[in-house]
Amino acid sequence: MKFSCSAVLALLAACWPGANAPAAEKPADLVVLNAKMLTMDAASRRVAAVAVREGVFVAVGANDEARKFIGTGTRVIDAKGRMVLPGLIETHVHATGAARGELNQPFVQLGSIGEIQDWVRRKIATSAPGAWIQLPRVDVTRIRERRLPTRADLDAAAPNHPAVFTWQYANRSLQVLNSAALRAASITKDTPPPGKGKIHVGPDGALTGLLENCTALLVKFLPARSVPDEQYHDSLVKLLGVYNDVGITSIFERNSNVESFRTYEKLKAAGRLTTRVTVTIGLGTDGTVEGTEKAIRAIPFKTGDGDDWVRVGPLKVGVDGGALYGTAFMREPYPKSSHALYGISDPAYRGDLRITPDKLKNIIRTGHRLGWQMSSHVTGDGGVDAVLDAVEASNADSPVAPRRYTLIHAYFPHEETAKRAARLGVCVDTQPAWYFKDGDTLADALGSDRLAGFIGVQTWQRAGVKVALNSDHMQGFGPDSALNPFNPFLAMQIAVTRKTEGGQVFGTDQRVTREEALRMVTRDAAWLSFDEKRKGSIEVGKLGDLAILTEDLLTCAEEKMKDIRAAVTVVGGKVVHERGVK
Repeated sequence: MKFSCSAVLALLAACWPGANAPAAEKPADLVVLNAKMLTMDAASRRVAAVAVREGVFVAVGANDEARKFIGTGTRVIDAKGRMVLPGLIETHVHATGAARGELNQPFVQLGSIGEIQDWVRRKIATSAPGAWIQLPRVDVTRIRERRLPTRADLDAAAPNHPAVFTWQYANRSLQVLNSAALRAASITKDTPPPGKGKIHVGPDGALTGLLENCTALLVKFLPARSVPDEQYHDSLVKLLGVYNDVGITSIFERNSNVESFRTYEKLKAAGRLTTRVTVTIGLGTDGTVEGTEKAIRAIPFKTGDGDDWVRVGPLKVGVDGGALYGTAFMREPYPKSSHALYGISDPAYRGDLRITPDKLKNIIRTGHRLGWQMSSHVTGDGGVDAVLDAVEASNADSPVAPRRYTLIHAYFPHEETAKRAARLGVCVDTQPAWYFKDGDTLADALGSDRLAGFIGVQTWQRAGVKVALNSDHMQGFGPDSALNPFNPFLAMQIAVTRKTEGGQVFGTDQRVTREEALRMVTRDAAWLSFDEKRKGSIEVGKLGDLAILTEDLLTCAEEKMKDIRAAVTVVGGKVVHERGVK
């Protein structure tokens, strides 16, 4: 029998050992097995295992599928049935400021006038004679007496040292000085205040110690707060590690600048970054078209520049003040019940709109025309109306939905506002921790009806608006004890329960499910920075970021959600945090 050459070759190939076996997979860098994994993909799949190679997921599915990627150099983690989530995305922090601040004065939450006085006395014990005592930030909503300390309060704690308490937010600054500080700064009732500042005098004609927007009178007396770069970088790296401890793998710096962007680039180049960073650039402008264009063109990059580790986000415009400070710009005047807390005397007072509607339109239209994503700090419902008016004006120039304009805070949503935002493709970045920490005081000040919709994420969600839950972390390194706690599991617990720190519940219709809350720190959070194709879910081809949890987020008791931590945190297939898991 004769065989053709091609037939002989085919026969040899068929008989050769392993000829028809599939090619071996190139080994992965990391494989996780035996997990209860919530992929958060479009189908909400649950799987058991993943493999990560060269920074991205290459297998998502069954244990046997992931085992194909195990080689001699592969790290294998047995999750032992633990829950695994996509890496959590914290869309609003001020990490650079927190890192510097902790070096200057570690944050401490003081909850009463007595605690404030005790802190002053302890500080004096370690200070030089006559040294100025600058108190840590304490929000009036968290002081049990629901008032700022007075000159007399500070005199009782510091009779011989100048002491100053500062309460500052947005463009409103209040300082309370004791008698020694007034003398040291040579401030009398005849001292001319700077700009729109005010030096308060009591009915008896004597100084009360309260100064409003008078920081310029005190700058030269307060302790210098410069920090060497090396210490600052070390502090920032430490803070990023604390974020990893609660499963955070990406952060948004929410009001930064070119210098901070360069700082993160330096940390990346040194191999010290353990979270991915999207940097929001604060925009300073006179509000004219020409002035705005000049300010924007001076920025050496634009939205989207950078890489998967450090990327440029939107420009940020400050529109109003804050709900905790009585300066959020509201549709209706502040109720009389809030006047004592906030120091309001005008019954028609609605808050502080920091920029005129015409200037706001100029800024947003110019930013969009120059190719930037835009965002705004806006807390009150009246402020949100002004922003959406400006976004609609920009929409008349060209479609704004692809720009994903972001309302930062937006604490008092209404149904028609949410529908309007959805039509414009607007996103929302909001902070449940302020409901938790300050809701009890705000309910008394603003009324329980208004608190029922405060941080009303379900109102936004029902309208189809993408919402990201976050913290606005700015001071302190404790996930639960920072000024604004940055524990994402606490944020999710609040969104699920609508329970304040004091145990009250307002707005039960605003509750969301656990999986909905999780989406707001994963998939929807990624959407805000155009990263939904790169992160926010565990899928083949996406960045290999995940967190193995200490407890099951979906089945633990509601009040225990906040106690969850990351047993292991992985960024790009590299373990950046672990506690006792092999």
